[in-house]
Amino acid sequence: MRYRALRIVATIYRIIGWIVIVVGVLSSCGFAALAVAAPQWFGGAMGYTGYGARAGMAGGVIGAVMVLVMGLIMTALYGITLLALAEAICVFLDIEENTREIARRIRELPGVTPPPAGTPE
Repeated sequence: MRYRALRIVATIYRIIGWIVIVVGVLSSCGFAALAVAAPQWFGGAMGYTGYGARAGMAGGVIGAVMVLVMGLIMTALYGITLLALAEAICVFLDIEENTREIARRIRELPGVTPPPAGTPE
C-alpha cells in the first residue's frame, strides 16, 4: 500500500469530523436546554442584559431556538468540511492508484515499448 501516511491523515480527519458532529449536536442541545431553563443566566453569561434577558420563558425559548439552530448549522459546516477533506484525500489516492494500474495495463499490451529507465512506476 502506497501513501500510508495520507491514509492515516484521512482516517484522523474522518474521526475528528464525526467527533465534531456528535459533540456539536450534544452541546447545541445542551445550551438550548440551558437557555430555556435559565434564560436570565444564559443572557447574562453572554453579556446581554437587555429586554431578552428579562423576557422570562418566552425569551428563553426564542433564545434556545436561536442557539440550537446556529449551533447545528456551525456543527454541520465544520463536521462536513472535515469529512469532505478526508474523502478528498481518499479520492486523490484512488486516482493515483487507478492511474498506476492503467499505466501497468498499457505496458502489458503487445507492441507497446516500455518507458525509458528512470521513469517512475
